[in-house]
Amino acid sequence: MFQLALTLISAGAFLFYGYETLFKIPPRGEYERYGMSRLRVFVGSMQLIGALGLLLGLQFAPIGAVAAGGLMVMMLLGLLVRYRIHDAPRLMVPAASLATVNGLLLALYIL
Repeated sequence: MFQLALTLISAGAFLFYGYETLFKIPPRGEYERYGMSRLRVFVGSMQLIGALGLLLGLQFAPIGAVAAGGLMVMMLLGLLVRYRIHDAPRLMVPAASLATVNGLLLALYIL
């Protein structure tokens, strides 16, 4: 039950963020601020694929493990980018939270 809840939270968040990143205007400005505007489409696509991988992981654990690990790494890299551009710690909370959730999911898949 705990794993299902974490999966739905993470998949929902990444479906939202992936869609926003690909199709909405405000994230485009954010990626320019990060100095990574050329990676926006790639990151948004990986967020959507990762979310779908988490959902597939409910049936096929290896896919869920890979998705959770990939999303965790993505969020850790996102934290690094925000640190390097000197963002306020409050702006790092979503990435830190999602890295933690996906780290827990990865551990649950491995166990």
